[in-house]
Amino acid sequence: MKRNTQTLLNWNQLAQAYHDKFMEMNLYNTTYDRFCAVIEKDDAHILELGCGPGNITNYILEQKPYYSILATDTAPSMIELGKINVPKAQFQLLDVRDMLELNTTFDAILGGFVVPYLDSKETEQFIADSFQMLNENGILYFSCIEKEKQYSETQTSSDGKVTMEVNYHEAAHLLKSLEKNQFHLLLIFRIDYPKPNGTSDIHLVIIAQKKSQ
Repeated sequence: MKRNTQTLLNWNQLAQAYHDKFMEMNLYNTTYDRFCAVIEKDDAHILELGCGPGNITNYILEQKPYYSILATDTAPSMIELGKINVPKAQFQLLDVRDMLELNTTFDAILGGFVVPYLDSKETEQFIADSFQMLNENGILYFSCIEKEKQYSETQTSSDGKVTMEVNYHEAAHLLKSLEKNQFHLLLIFRIDYPKPNGTSDIHLVIIAQKKSQ
């Protein structure tokens, strides 16, 4: 499916800066540990969406070396960094909105901070598609900025060169969509994320399980 060319160029341009900022960040490690703890298989097959430079995949494989992870991103520069950072993982170009094109299933799906770049309808589709792609009792992890969606905005990088549309999401809407798509909520986290201007955002992390048929 054809995507916005400027958005792709933006992510390519941001890849190194994103790597430098997030590759060693440990703010979310507890949530990744809990994600791994609820996965039933020791050799789980996991799909990561919006993998960036491989920071989450790298952390998870350090804890669970027998996992098999297919890490995907829409930006070629992110994929290239990921291959360097995490040679044990598989990497593939893929837009989250085209995930069904993989035509396979997984024991878990991980979308660390991919939802902020999806609007409400796209997020609902992401949850529905995840259900289709998960094996029985499969686990879904995703995170976003918790705020009323009308405050969604265009944000500019610190160097002023790149602008991106950032979508905010409300927990109640996300939980309703999970229930509609036959997911059972396992865990929910709210993480205080400090911003350069001295304020902070609330980052919402949700871990849910596909209900048994």
